[in-house]
Amino acid sequence: MQQQTLTVLAISTALFGASHVLAQDATANYPSKPIRIVVGFPPGGATDILARILGPHLTTSWGQPVVIDNRGGATGTIAADMVSRATPDGYTLMMVPSGPFTGSAALLDNLPYDTATGFAAVSLLAWVTNALVVPAASPINNLQDLIRLAKEKPGHVTNGSSGNGSLHHLAGEVFKRLTGTQITHVPFKGGGPVMVALASSEITFAFSSVPSVMPLIQSKRLKAIIVTSAKRSATLPDVPTIAEAGLPLPAGLEMREWYGVVAPLKVPKPLITKLNSEMVKIYKRPDVGARLAEMGTEPAGSTPEELARQIVNDVRTWTKVVKDAGIRAN
Repeated sequence: MQQQTLTVLAISTALFGASHVLAQDATANYPSKPIRIVVGFPPGGATDILARILGPHLTTSWGQPVVIDNRGGATGTIAADMVSRATPDGYTLMMVPSGPFTGSAALLDNLPYDTATGFAAVSLLAWVTNALVVPAASPINNLQDLIRLAKEKPGHVTNGSSGNGSLHHLAGEVFKRLTGTQITHVPFKGGGPVMVALASSEITFAFSSVPSVMPLIQSKRLKAIIVTSAKRSATLPDVPTIAEAGLPLPAGLEMREWYGVVAPLKVPKPLITKLNSEMVKIYKRPDVGARLAEMGTEPAGSTPEELARQIVNDVRTWTKVVKDAGIRAN
């Protein structure tokens, strides 16, 4: 009996040692083929831009192609479902914006995945300020103009967003509740299409990330009315915050957005660590930081555990906002 026990222990030890060596080998040899970064929106929005900043640097670091795979639709939930079901080998990743990723969990019923626990967090990479923008030719020049128009023409003022459950949708719903106005929500399949519609005056206004709106502001096709952060944006220093414009947000609610990378849930921890280390290093590069600053984006790095906690906290926060405000996905 003792000999059998010793034999079992020896086999178990050998198997553990072999699996440990295989895990080390997998990490050392990673990546050995192209990596795919899924973006749940069409090209042109902030999520796509930030993924395309990351991709070439990963290629340079590791010598493998990084493919940006745009899978727009349903506020990123189609792409997130696909990633949640992907092989957990580190070759399928997803760049996620906090608003759609965590807001959808609060707003949409029967998601096919659990946002808070169904993914492996890799790293938070950037914070982005949002702005309320209108067409350049619009008679709306400040927040009070917009509120006045919405009250004079209930339901006629339209707010475009990157989709149901996006932060821009939720921001619009919070805005309606705070101002007591009736505004019609118009969902699109991403930030890029929203900007096209807004620049051609198909909709009245939109909340959008500063990186998405800056090219159109610089080309005089859009104008920013407010930023939603607690402090003014360094990129738009003359644009007041929402509080400065006379509409303070509820305590603890700051409608700016983080962007980060997640992976399928069971990606081995050593691969998550390797990905995290490289991504944080890339986003701390001076040239990357300078480009992000031009876009109105603040670089940030985190541990996987910090991003995981941020996701859980955001789902909890937006669930309360949605419940308290009676917001529906319409």
